Amino acid sequence: MSIHRLLKFLAIFFALALVVAACGNDDDDEPAAPAPEPAATEAPAPEPEPAATEAPAPEPEPEPMEPFRVAFFYPGTNDDISWSNAWWDGAQAAAANVPNLELEFVELLNEPDAYVQQGSAFADQGYDFLLFAHGAMVDPAIQVATNFPDTQICMAPHHPAPDAPPIPDNMCWVEVDQHNANFLTGVIAALATETGTIGSLNGFEFPALTRQPEAFHLGARCVNPDIGFEQEYINTWVDTAVAKAAAQSLIASGADVILSATDQAVLGIIDAAQEADTQVWVVPSYYDSFDIAPDVVLTSAVHGLADAGQAMIERAYAGEIGPGSYHQFDVTNTAGIIAAPLYDNAGVLTDEDWAIFEDIDAKVRTGEITIPDETAGDPTIGAAGSAASIDVTALGCTPR
Repeated sequence: MSIHRLLKFLAIFFALALVVAACGNDDDDEPAAPAPEPAATEAPAPEPEPAATEAPAPEPEPEPMEPFRVAFFYPGTNDDISWSNAWWDGAQAAAANVPNLELEFVELLNEPDAYVQQGSAFADQGYDFLLFAHGAMVDPAIQVATNFPDTQICMAPHHPAPDAPPIPDNMCWVEVDQHNANFLTGVIAALATETGTIGSLNGFEFPALTRQPEAFHLGARCVNPDIGFEQEYINTWVDTAVAKAAAQSLIASGADVILSATDQAVLGIIDAAQEADTQVWVVPSYYDSFDIAPDVVLTSAVHGLADAGQAMIERAYAGEIGPGSYHQFDVTNTAGIIAAPLYDNAGVLTDEDWAIFEDIDAKVRTGEITIPDETAGDPTIGAAGSAASIDVTALGCTPR
């Protein structure tokens, strides 16, 4: 190759090298292309709003409950610590079990016309249940029940004779064998007496009352058939002066344990006992009255009247009385019929005495010893003096 051609070739070669170098520099100096933006994504669709629901309708207000209206009628007062107070207690106890119970009490009623007038007035006002708590008010109760057939009326205490005529369907008899408690206190009286003579002062003479002193005498005779017994009807429930004078007479006759078969007049008997020269014990009826005079109250004949009053209101409310019905409360089915505890005076009886009493009490409650009624069965104790001639062994007693 000639020198001239070689030089031409080298010139071309270097020229191409420069071009290639220039192209390479251009590529290095240019900035790199930016990374592509990520593809846009659609925002999630919003959750649908829950469909609107209607608010529940408010519960209707309950209709106000009609009151169950009850009226008691009795010869004493609500706080006489005796007959009427015991019925009042029973009505208060019923309020715990009878909703919306409305109670009214008519006090110091002793005349038949007053029971008819007051009973009719309450029946006319739409009272649901009337209770005449007076054993001598049979005819007034029947009269009011007849005149107001839509009112439930009951009378206590009363045990109708077997041949008694039927009574209106809206009426009932309530028999509280309160004399069962008097029988038990008679047992205690016979065990406690030092003179061998006991007594009783009684409100009025009618069978439901007369059975109380007669049962007291009979209970004493269950222990000692020959025990002395004196009694008087003082014809008052509340006159303490009359009761005190009568008690002083009994004490002068030798009685050292005296039953009170009356109401507030018992306070006069207590006064006489406290003023006596020797220990004289008083046995109040209807209510545990030890706290009145612990120095002379030996025990009390608690008749279970509160139990009966409560039960009859609850039965009336439940519609469980029944037409022309008879309801019996006695020592076998009513825990509240008792001789009240002697408390601080328990030492008056010896351990042997207590064993005798507890044996008789248990036999009475199981029916092994029977206590006569005032009008039904044979014998009866609805007449004054009737207990004196009864053979106590025929009743189940075993005198000592």
